Amino acid sequence: MESQQSDSQPPTFSGKLARPPLMYRQWLLAGNRAKFFDTLVQDLGDFVHYRGLFSFYLVNHPSLVKQVLMETHKSFDKNSVIYDRFRNAFGNGLVVAEGERWRRARRLMQPLFGPRAVEHYFELMRDSAQQTAIRWEPICQAGEVLDVASEMNHVTLQIAGRALFHDSFDKIAPKISHWTHVINLYSAKPPLPIIRSFWFPSRINRKLKQALAEFNEFLQEMIQRRRGGERSTDLISRLLAARDEETGEPMSDQEIAEEALGMIIGGHETSSSALAWVWCELDQHPDVRDQLHQEIDEVIGTGPLQLEHIPQLVYTRMVIEEAIRLHPPFWFENRNVAADVELGGVQISKGSVVVFSRYSLHRHPGFWDAPEEFNPGRFRPGSEENKRSVYAYIPFGGGPRICIGVHFAMMELVVVLAVLARQFKVVLDQSHRHEMAANLTMTPKYGVRARLERRS
Repeated sequence: MESQQSDSQPPTFSGKLARPPLMYRQWLLAGNRAKFFDTLVQDLGDFVHYRGLFSFYLVNHPSLVKQVLMETHKSFDKNSVIYDRFRNAFGNGLVVAEGERWRRARRLMQPLFGPRAVEHYFELMRDSAQQTAIRWEPICQAGEVLDVASEMNHVTLQIAGRALFHDSFDKIAPKISHWTHVINLYSAKPPLPIIRSFWFPSRINRKLKQALAEFNEFLQEMIQRRRGGERSTDLISRLLAARDEETGEPMSDQEIAEEALGMIIGGHETSSSALAWVWCELDQHPDVRDQLHQEIDEVIGTGPLQLEHIPQLVYTRMVIEEAIRLHPPFWFENRNVAADVELGGVQISKGSVVVFSRYSLHRHPGFWDAPEEFNPGRFRPGSEENKRSVYAYIPFGGGPRICIGVHFAMMELVVVLAVLARQFKVVLDQSHRHEMAANLTMTPKYGVRARLERRS
């Protein structure tokens, strides 16, 4: 049974660090920010005030995270150096917007991403996954090694691109792949020194600005074609047709371009990371893989995957949920304190920064038995093990700003895994190094080198 520590009693404040000891700095210097936060939590508790180059309050308890994201969320905002960096580069889309800009975007976009609305994209998800399976067939027969992480990046980018741009994506896919690659290189860098500012004339920034200019030109062209009467059922067309339920006003071209940019960047990177980790865990746990294969075979049978199969793939979803517990793609979040607030009995001043790491929260021994173990059974519907605090597990966030694409993402993950695992077994190459890179998303540091075995 899972640990059932109450989240109604937040931890006491653990004190301050006058300066960051070397043992913490070494994780930052090594570029492993997830280990940096995890070491702070393990050594100092669930509520830490860190004072270094950047000062912040680190929270690692569901009650504290719930307070930040839900109960007193109006006392926190995203007006911090990290989010400013993305606003400067990518515009003021839903993920980083504040105030009325965020409320308006959420009202306009929420109907497009509900559980029933995302069913519209099932077939393009299935077809994209099936194209990957077709491409894998000769690789499997030749016994070649491939990077499964790169393959997952390819298929999730294809899904995001086709959802946004329909057939137009296929004509420009290589360019979009290049643009997103450059954007991800920029996003992976922590915003510490000034030379990593968007405005500094570095080589990566010059490449980024060129990529963004080309991407925005493409987006504006797509928007004008749709406004000119070109018919489609893609997300660009749906954004153009959306009307604010309070004012009746549509989205501007600039707003649509900013939201499309955010979707193509964030919408595929997190999903590809999640799938890469799923394949890693399945290779390490053959009993889980066998059970997954059994469910897929029983549910789908001999025909193609159908929409009605998705809710029946219960264990498939459990495997995904456990993989993103241990390896949350969007693993880190921070908030600026917009107004003086009491957090866990501590008065925190306006202008402070509060952060939390999903990597640490999802491994909290007070809320998870054997937290380092991969055990999909934790997520069996209706079980005692699945009755933990809601805010002990937040891969998609929580509160009013919970990820708008959660239903799209979960269906995408189930579809891709079911289609590919139905036909192939992914066996990690002996040279594979099982390490993480915690940048904007948490990814396998050296990719996922593997061979494919055809399932009989």
